[in-house]
Amino acid sequence: MAAINDILFRPFWFISIELIFYIISMLITFGISFYSYKVYKMSSNTNYKYLAAAFLSMTAGFLAGAVSNFAIIDYGLFEKISNFLFIIKPSYFYTLGLISHTFFILGGYIILSCLASNVRNKRVILSLLLIALLCAILVKQAWSLTFFYFFSFVLLVVYMVPYAYDNYKEKKSKSPYLVFFSFLLLAISNLIFIGMSAYQIFGLYIAGQFISLLAYIILLGNLILVLRK
Repeated sequence: MAAINDILFRPFWFISIELIFYIISMLITFGISFYSYKVYKMSSNTNYKYLAAAFLSMTAGFLAGAVSNFAIIDYGLFEKISNFLFIIKPSYFYTLGLISHTFFILGGYIILSCLASNVRNKRVILSLLLIALLCAILVKQAWSLTFFYFFSFVLLVVYMVPYAYDNYKEKKSKSPYLVFFSFLLLAISNLIFIGMSAYQIFGLYIAGQFISLLAYIILLGNLILVLRK
C-alpha cells in the first residue's frame, strides 16, 4: 500500500485531511446533482440531466477516494473485513478506491465537457469514458496518474472554463461568475498536480487539494445563491 501511496506524492499526515476534503466535496457535488435532477424533472431540459449525471459521477469519485484514504487510516478495520470476505486483501480496497476515484472524477469532467461543447453523440461520450476507464485501470503507474491530471486539465481549459466564461460574459451576474471562477480554480489545481508529478514535491499536492476544495466550496456558494432566488 505504501508503494501505491508514494505515486501520489503526498505526506502520510495529509491523508486524514484529504479524507475530510473528499467528504466535503462529495456532499457538495451530491447537492448540485440532486438540485440539477429536480430542475430536469420540472423543466424536461436535458442539459440539467447531463449536469446531474456529471456531478453524481463526481460524487461517486469522491466517495471512492474517501474509502481509499480510510483504508490507509484504519488499515486494521479493512483487514478484519478482508478476513471476513476471505479472498479480498486489505490493499484491494485502496486500489479499487483509487481506480474508481480516477474514473468517476474524469467521467464527470467528460460529461461536463460534452455539455459545454453540445456533444450528445453517445458513441463519442462512450469513447471518452473508455479512455477514462483505461486511465483509471492503469492509475497504479505514475505516468497514468499524470495523464489523469493532464486529461482533466485539458477538458477544463478547452471546454469547461471557456463555456463558463462565455456564459458569464453573456449574463453579467454573480452566479455565472462563481461557476467560471470555480472551474478556473479546478484547472489551476490540476495544473499544479501535473507539476507535482513532474517535480515530486509534496507541497504542490497539498496546494492543489486546497485549491480544488476551494473550487467546490465556491460551487456550494453558487448553489445557495441560486436556491435563495
